[in-house]
Amino acid sequence: MFKCLIFCAPLAVISSVAMAAVDTQTEMTARYGDVQNCMEHTLGKQWEQRYGIKLTVNRWGAVEATGSSIDSAPEAVRLTDLRCRRQLSLAGQPRP
Repeated sequence: MFKCLIFCAPLAVISSVAMAAVDTQTEMTARYGDVQNCMEHTLGKQWEQRYGIKLTVNRWGAVEATGSSIDSAPEAVRLTDLRCRRQLSLAGQPRP
């Protein structure tokens, strides 16, 4: 019985940590998707093409505008991006 506790307890901890990582991945991907929806709602469909914004896949596997393309975008796009990222608590996250 004691041997099982020594072996099973670390497995339970490892699996719960893995589940937390999956939950974080899913949550972050959804939040970045919500940023894109916010941008589209404010600026219109295909806003990234209209304003020449380069999109890439970030570390969470979600599509996001690159930092350099947002920095060189018109003020309306920069402000909308800032507002959408703040609303979804992503303002402090690094850009690709």
